[in-house]
Amino acid sequence: MKTKFRSQEMWDMVENGFEDANSGDPDQRLRKNRKKDAKALFLIQTALDEDILSRISAVNTSHEVWEILKREYMGYQKVVNIKL
Repeated sequence: MKTKFRSQEMWDMVENGFEDANSGDPDQRLRKNRKKDAKALFLIQTALDEDILSRISAVNTSHEVWEILKREYMGYQKVVNIKL
């Protein structure tokens, strides 16, 4: 998944989210960010099984979905560190 997002220049948005206010034309920047986020969200949703898809159906951004997936498949960071 990471490779797909990196190839589409969306990985930073998925991993870190995006802010609504940036320099330049805020409306155009926001529209562009929302479009990229919707595309990333679509890519994630098409790759998931129906069991997990039902858990993320109410989430609105790719970053929020990514955080849910990390918890589902990797666990919380503290648990990951303990496992290591």
